Amino acid sequence: MRDFAVSAHPMRGTKVLQGQRVPKRVKEKTSRPSFLLPGLLFLFIVSILCYVWTRIQVVQYGYEISSALRAKEAAVSAHNERTIEIATLRSAQQVEKRAREELRMNLPRKDQLVIIR
Repeated sequence: MRDFAVSAHPMRGTKVLQGQRVPKRVKEKTSRPSFLLPGLLFLFIVSILCYVWTRIQVVQYGYEISSALRAKEAAVSAHNERTIEIATLRSAQQVEKRAREELRMNLPRKDQLVIIR
């Protein structure tokens, strides 16, 4: 059997047995900056900002809906008041009362009546 001596390779610091072939070019691991952590951090921050923005929009729309409902209730209340007022003003008693008090009108005398046949 053949004896192999162990020697250190001067370039890479690895041990090579005598009699073995050393590859001509060995790619050394270069340290490249990792974009994984900053990318994940960026995605996390963007997702947090989107979440906060949507929550703010929900609250804002809630305020707008509440304000619109209050305006609707006020409009319905005013409509109901006007409907009652119109019904009151159209009644025969109110028309007669207004004609007598504000316009100073009286019932016609018999000689002022004209009968049409």
